[in-house]
Formats: sequence, structure tokens, C-alpha cells
Amino acid sequence: MPMPSRRKSFVSEDLNQQTQTACLNRIYKKVSETGFSAEARDKLKDDIDYVSSFFNIDNYCTVMMAAILEKTNTHNLMDNEDIADFLGCTNIEFIPFHKKLNDMERLGIIQIYGNRIGRKCFRVTAAAQTAIENNEAFVPVKLSGLTPAEFFSRLKKNFKYWWDDIFDDERLIEELDCLVKYNCHLQFCEKALNSSLYTDCSPSERRMFFFLCNCYVNDGEESISIDVLTRFSDCLDIENSIADELLPMQIDGLVNFAIADGMADTNALTLSDEVKSEYFCDVKISQKRAVHHKDLISAQFIQARQLFYNDAEAAQIARLESLLEAENFTNVQSRLLSTGMRKGFNAIFYGAPGTGKTASVYELARKSGRDILLVDMSKLKSKWVGDSEKSVKGLFELYRSLCRSKEKAPILFFNEADAIFSKRFENIEHSVDQMNNSLQNIILEEMEKIDGILIATTNLLTNLDPAFERRFIYKVEFKLPEKESRAKIWKSMITSLSDNDADTLAGRYTFSGGNIENIARKSTVEYVISGNKPTLSTLDSYCREEILNHGNKRTKIGFGQ
Repeated sequence: MPMPSRRKSFVSEDLNQQTQTACLNRIYKKVSETGFSAEARDKLKDDIDYVSSFFNIDNYCTVMMAAILEKTNTHNLMDNEDIADFLGCTNIEFIPFHKKLNDMERLGIIQIYGNRIGRKCFRVTAAAQTAIENNEAFVPVKLSGLTPAEFFSRLKKNFKYWWDDIFDDERLIEELDCLVKYNCHLQFCEKALNSSLYTDCSPSERRMFFFLCNCYVNDGEESISIDVLTRFSDCLDIENSIADELLPMQIDGLVNFAIADGMADTNALTLSDEVKSEYFCDVKISQKRAVHHKDLISAQFIQARQLFYNDAEAAQIARLESLLEAENFTNVQSRLLSTGMRKGFNAIFYGAPGTGKTASVYELARKSGRDILLVDMSKLKSKWVGDSEKSVKGLFELYRSLCRSKEKAPILFFNEADAIFSKRFENIEHSVDQMNNSLQNIILEEMEKIDGILIATTNLLTNLDPAFERRFIYKVEFKLPEKESRAKIWKSMITSLSDNDADTLAGRYTFSGGNIENIARKSTVEYVISGNKPTLSTLDSYCREEILNHGNKRTKIGFGQ
């Protein structure tokens, strides 16, 4: 007969000692059983006061730290909901505690992981764990009295947290404002606090201004694309305001349009000469002058995305990911060159809409640290004879200059490439047909001698000219996700879904990731308006609407007929 199961128990040597470890252990065990009740508060008072004195935090922060510490060295970190459950309160009652967690993160006691859409988790920092282990006072991260170098290092870190989805828009501006106000002894902070940034400007404008300052000081960037800057804005009409020069920080002369070839570039902003001369007197400006182009997307600005692939796509993407690693890419190019082969790489991603082709290009760029030169298809074709050919030649010349000036070759990205890579005309009747053929011949020639990486995407591979098809060494087909992948996509897009509900929807509807994202967005809008979380029935109705909107027919895409 099997032995009856029994609950394990453990007796620590410091069970009754007054150390931080023993106190936190007793706090965790008691609150796990009862929540942070009046009884627990009274019984644990000495333990809580003891730990609080080492960290200079209040009782609630100490109790939350005990819970977070218990899970810190596991793969199952605590999130807001877990901590609320641990304390025995509702999620609504837990709302005031969000600020306490932010304050603990700011002091360097905990770290926050996750993203603005999905689950945010917490772990105790290594510095805090060391203080606990050694039963020593914790030395918080310095918030005020920073040197200029420390200030701009912290500024850069805050923007990195935003790009990595650890901070949302509100948290970012909260951290930036605190950083400036805590360090008003610095000339930069004094100037900023006494400017229109804190009287007339919106939080969106301050985020944009501080980002321009961060790029200027830390990266040597003189100007930033408006497309990038507007990601920091929650105002839908911000681009029109910038174009009309109506933003307070434009009116007050804090920023101007960038200058390109002696003319104002209305697609990019730069700090004014007055700001550069008065705000950064005691600041060392980076000497690096990165090559800037409005269509160049920096790898550090690409936000991480969790993508799910079928097995075949996963293997091919993994192969490309390995190839694009700096050391591998250099070695492979050298080997190809030594054998007399072309050292450039051309790849095409093809398949149904919404299957992750474009997202995969961006994720490959982010992981390999390579910038993306995004080809604006509409600007390659001109009504003036000869201009289109000049545009295409100029594009590849720009790409070659970027490859020469950058440590890592960027990715030249033709999105929806069938718009220009289509089959050439055989019986030319119009000048437009002749121009199209001329453009394609130039691109074909340039693809032969490219030294870097060209990636194209298309939904309609059968429309591509065979000459283009032959020049792609990697051809990756993106099929509709299989059931297992669909279930993972459902869970990643709507985190409140149970595994069973995600599996049900994945089995019931053969949607692409793009279709699932549409439904997730719709359910989010409904939640914001009504406060009702999506049920399986609600999502099912959205799925049926998606079928009506997009149809349920899928055309097979492949090479040839």
C-alpha cells in the first residue's frame, strides 16, 4: 500500500532569531495563511519593524517584499494580482500599492519585469538580497545629488525601460520629472524647470524633449524623426501641431525643424542652438555622430514582440537569426568571398496577410542589433522620366554608405515588395511600362552586388518576376498558425484567457495572428468602455464578425503554379 502523504516541515537554525532572513520568513508564512489582517499585523509587528528599519520603508512595503523575495529566484515571479491575493485584498484595494512598488523600484529594492500590455512581475534586486543575507542596512539607489554623467545615464536607462515595455507612458514621465526635480542643482535641470516645459507643455512634449536631449548627449544624434518622437505622444493630432509649429516647445524656441541640405526638414526635430549652448555647459556630449536618415529605424528603438511560429518557420527564422549575429555574419561573408561567391544575402518572406512577416523582420533586426532602412515604395516611382531611376540608385547608394559607416550592416527592407518586384512587361506599349522595367533592371543589378542584407515581404509571391525569385537565397513561407501556435497567440494577446478558452478558440477558428490581434484590440476597447472583461461568448461573437469582415477563404501562396 502507498504510504499516506503528509505535509513537509522544516526547522531553521535561526527560527527564533532576530535577523532579516528569519523575520521575512515569518512574515511570509503568517501572511500567506491569513492575509495582512489585524491579527497578523499585531503578531508580526516586531518582525516588520525590524526589517523596515534596515530598508527605511513602511510596513506594507516590507510585507510585499517578503512575498516578492519568496518567488525571486523562481521562474514564477509575483505580479500585482499575486501580491494582492497574498495580502488578502481585492485588486481595487491594491491600487494605492502600485505607487509603493514604483517607489521600491526607484530605490533599487525591487526590479520590474514585463510589458505595458501583459503581466508585470517583480523580483528583489541583488543588492537588496545581499543586505538581507548579511543582515545589513540597505543602501538605496542615489536619486538626488547626481553628477551630469550620472543624470544622463539614468535618463538613458528610463528610456530603455520604456522601449522594453517595462514603463508605460505615464510611468516614464513620472520618472523623468522626478529625476529633474531631484537634481535641480544641475544646470540642465534648473533650465528645464524654469522653462515652458513645466508651465505650458504637455507630458507628451516633455517626453519628446527629454528624448531629444538623451539622444543628443548619449548618442550624438543631432535630430530625430518625427515618426519616432510621436511614439511618446498620447495626442492623436500631435503630427499636425508639429507641422504647423504650434507646440509650445516650438513656439518658445526649445526645438526646431532639422536642417537637411540647407533646408528645413519637416520630418525631423532638433534641439535649438540656444538649448544646446545653455543647457549642456557642464555635460560631456557624445562624439559619435550616427548616420541619420528619416527612413532609418534604429535597432534600439524597435520594441520587443513575442512571436509564435509553426515548426517549419521557427527553424528557418532561427537559422537567419544565427546568421545575422555579428560574428557569424562576418565569418560567413569572409568564407563566401574567399570562394569567389557574392557575400550579400537576399531573403523573402511570403505568405498570407497577418502571419508575422513584417514583425519577424523587425524582431530579427532587434535581436541582431541591426538598424532597418525601410524602403518607401511610393517615393521610388515618380511621374518625371528619369527621377525614379535616380531614386532607386540613390537608395542603394545610401544603403552602401550606411554599411560603411555602421559597425553592423543594416537590413534593407522592402515591405510588400510585389508593388515593385512584379513581373516585367514583355510587350511595352506605354512609357510607364518602360519605366517599371527600367526600375526592376536596376534593382536586379543591385541585388547581385549587395554586400549587406536585403529582406522583402509579400502576400502575393506568384506576382513576382522569376528573375527576382532566383536572387533570394532564403525563401521563408509564413503559413497560417497551427492550432498550438494559435492558442499561444490568443493567450499572449488576451492574458485573462484561460488555457482551455484559448485552446477552444484556437480549435474553432483558423485565424492568422493579425486576425487575433484585431479581436484582442476590439475586446480591449470594449473593456475600456464598459469595464467588462471579455468572456468566451463575447470573443466568439467577435470571431464571427472577423470572418464576416475578412472572409474565411485562404489562397495558397507558393512558388509557381
